[in-house]
Amino acid sequence: MARILAIDYGRKRTGIAVTDPQKIIASGLTTIPSHEVMSFLKKYF
Repeated sequence: MARILAIDYGRKRTGIAVTDPQKIIASGLTTIPSHEVMSFLKKYF
């Protein structure tokens, strides 16, 4: 099953969260500097 990726974008830092496979609960994955969001997403996918 596909998961949902959530992005909490901020000026300095961005939080990344993903759901469980059943899409019931989202859990924080990591926090990264906002200027690195695109490179993180390219590596993640």
